[in-house]
Amino acid sequence: MENIDKNLVDELDRLDKIRKETENKINNIKAELVNIAKLEKKEFLFGTHKMCSIKPFDKVIYPEDKTKLTELIKSQGLYGDLSMLNYSRISSKINKKELSPEIINLVRIEHDFKLTLIDRGK
Repeated sequence: MENIDKNLVDELDRLDKIRKETENKINNIKAELVNIAKLEKKEFLFGTHKMCSIKPFDKVIYPEDKTKLTELIKSQGLYGDLSMLNYSRISSKINKKELSPEIINLVRIEHDFKLTLIDRGK
């Protein structure tokens, strides 16, 4: 049994290292694709079998300590609407400037890109 445990832990370790290396490679490739798309002013880049859609969006970055954000949302009567702190809904309202500047000033907004691979159909 000890040998099986050792082998499983070693295999998990090996796969975890591969996953981390792969994630780093994917992030580097995505960054390169975004740079190419920005330089060439394109929203689509093409590979042999797939095309990559590259669309900019504003990503809302929430503070680590959400206490003040939650208190402001409660004090402004929005807690019922956003009580589970549905970040998707709050982000949408922040991006549309539908929340008070007090709330918006508690977060950071980063300009980011969403990349999607799409079958070319060939």
